[in-house]
Amino acid sequence: MAAADQKLQACGQGYERLEAVNGCALPAEELAGVVSADRADFFKLLSAGEAGCYLSHLRALERMVREGWPRMVVLEDDFQLKPDFLPAIEALLAVPGEPPHLIKLEGALSGGDVVTRLATGHKVVRYRRPPINATALLWSLEGARRFLAQSSKLRRPVDVQMKHWWEGDLDVLAITPAIVGLDPELSKESTIGARRPVGFSGLIRRLGYRVSYSLASHWHCLRKFGFGGWRRATFG
Repeated sequence: MAAADQKLQACGQGYERLEAVNGCALPAEELAGVVSADRADFFKLLSAGEAGCYLSHLRALERMVREGWPRMVVLEDDFQLKPDFLPAIEALLAVPGEPPHLIKLEGALSGGDVVTRLATGHKVVRYRRPPINATALLWSLEGARRFLAQSSKLRRPVDVQMKHWWEGDLDVLAITPAIVGLDPELSKESTIGARRPVGFSGLIRRLGYRVSYSLASHWHCLRKFGFGGWRRATFG
């Protein structure tokens, strides 16, 4: 918390701390009530830490919906702000029209379909397969509502669920170059405790998930954006 405060104070940005959910402190019955025990949607069951991380993001989105905030930046605790963070955020908020449901601020990839070019030199890009991680996110109110609606049961880690944008009809974009990175020291100290696939059957399930995700993301991108949009979102 001290490190996060120092970074945000240094760039002159006010903030509100939201207490996270400690999944490891939740009773087993409560975890079982929110976490899916079916591996059909993912290759492994969520750890208590992954469930807590997901529930923490939902808590932030519930607050956004309750207060009616039109836009909200959510930062996990291991963020590292780039020098152009605030100017780029201001430029994103100034883009006219209906805002995208979700813009990822960290982890941009190469290529992609350029949706908007900002005065700061950044691009807002759509990818068939959005960047992983949920370190830094810019939500719209409608995006928060849609993500909450599809999260009554936790089937995948929260950042992986965001990659399945078609399930909630979410418009998930990313800013490039990224305006937030991972703090190299703090990111090493994660206690999320993600489970790894065990044995040959676990590796087969993981491979099966990757293949099914790839096929589904290609199909839904083609269906929603047409051949040209799919090609740009896939290859740039």
